[in-house]
Amino acid sequence: MKHKKVAAALSAAVAGASVLAGIRYAVGKRKPKAEPETAIQEEGLAEGKLRECLLRLFRLYEDSEFDDSAEFLGDGGDPREYEAENYSSRLFPYIKRNMTDVMMMEGDDGTGKEPFAMTDVLFCYPACKIGCEIRELFSDNFVLCLESEIWILENGEFASVYCVSIGKDGGRLSYRFVDTCIKNPGDIPICFEDLESGFAEIIEAEKEGRKPYLP
Repeated sequence: MKHKKVAAALSAAVAGASVLAGIRYAVGKRKPKAEPETAIQEEGLAEGKLRECLLRLFRLYEDSEFDDSAEFLGDGGDPREYEAENYSSRLFPYIKRNMTDVMMMEGDDGTGKEPFAMTDVLFCYPACKIGCEIRELFSDNFVLCLESEIWILENGEFASVYCVSIGKDGGRLSYRFVDTCIKNPGDIPICFEDLESGFAEIIEAEKEGRKPYLP
């Protein structure tokens, strides 16, 4: 079933390649992106809730992914709880600040002057991307990317999302669709190593005052 979804998305993306040349003229369908809030709000996702959410996500991964933490803690603690506590405090400011309405389709014209987002919102709640695994296909005419993403929603749920992007002449067009709500181990779209790599990039970017690079 997942292969059918990806194939359908790829077909739609290839068909949309021709749209790239006319992105700057789609004024009637363009919706400006909302600017991220600079201050952390009290409502919505709280740090304590984020800890619970991360713990729930970590419990879906194999025990072997937490061997280092288990060795560090010895018999005195739960390695998943330790990691959830550690990451929640360090990721919370970024996640809270970057909760936003996510559109199914977005892109820009390559000049940086005309970003756009159009069609319907992807989720019923604001969300923030926390992990990504990317595959790229290059041709003489465009670059085609398929990304597997994990998003955390403001209500505390995690979603597995596919994103198909086409880049041409500096412009890009991205289409996202939800694979599933992550509740079981088989729902997880990326490995734990890639998830931790994304967390490390977010934490480092926060220290340096820059935007993290999550493909």
